[in-house]
Amino acid sequence: MRSTTAGPEALGISGQAVGSTTRKNPRRGARAVEWGGLENRCAGNPCTEGSNPSPSAAVVATTRYNWFVSEPLSKSQIERLGVRLTKDGRPADADLELLHDMLADYSEVLSEAIIRVRDGLGVAPTSRIKNTGTILEKLDRHGGSWLKSLQDLAGMRIVGEFDRAGQDALVDQLVELFADEVRKPKVVDRRAEPTHGYSAVHVIVFPQGRPIEIQVRTPWQHEWAEMFEKLADRVGRNIRYGEPPSVWWSNAELEEMSDPSRDVVLSSYELRRVMVDLAQSVAGMIDALEIAEVLAPSDPAIAGYRADVQAALVSFRERVERL
Repeated sequence: MRSTTAGPEALGISGQAVGSTTRKNPRRGARAVEWGGLENRCAGNPCTEGSNPSPSAAVVATTRYNWFVSEPLSKSQIERLGVRLTKDGRPADADLELLHDMLADYSEVLSEAIIRVRDGLGVAPTSRIKNTGTILEKLDRHGGSWLKSLQDLAGMRIVGEFDRAGQDALVDQLVELFADEVRKPKVVDRRAEPTHGYSAVHVIVFPQGRPIEIQVRTPWQHEWAEMFEKLADRVGRNIRYGEPPSVWWSNAELEEMSDPSRDVVLSSYELRRVMVDLAQSVAGMIDALEIAEVLAPSDPAIAGYRADVQAALVSFRERVERL
């Protein structure tokens, strides 16, 4: 990609920054992270609730969201923690607290990276720390040792009113902004190889050696991703990994049903499967349109293609809402 110095206005970038504040703990000499900036809404069981981890009683300090974080874990320590988290059913409270501490450390690094992006590029990304429930789900799927390889524990997202050329320009700026770190940024272009329809460009940066994933999306890519997440909520989260929709019956239950009831259940499931196929088709339309916008921006047919994609997204959204 060619380097550029285009500013945020030229790229049409918008967003909202969130962050956390930090201070020193004179008693323990560790960092204290004030939770409240990164949209922490967790309560109760940290494995299942909220968008970010909830501190347990053992790590709550003088305020509700003050965590005192020890020195960062090494890669081997993170790997061993991941293995323990997936062993023997429910994770031990001590390991969950260690995971929370690690996420709090990532939260601090993420907050500093947000300021760097905001001040360096004049943009304000949204951000999030991955919640413990999602982490445990991924570890169950890929194996506990995978924790050391997770590059999206902390992330930002920038959605701009730009086409793919503008997307490439912003990616170049992000790479340059974090080029002075010990580990160089890594670009993952999911437009070239979409993941089950998902398309975007991810820039993995390494401030203080911690991987931070920055998602850069066009408006079309973002709208599709949001709709697909809603579809996954309704028909089964596993569709994000290319698996079929979830079933809600056992073979024994199906055999016990009357013929009309069985037909209703199977037809309902087939509708969900068709919806997943429809989502992939809409993703293909978006991909073709965005390529055409770059290769032939003056083609008078582009306006019609845009209208077709918008109509497909509207129809897709309405169908998802009816599920």
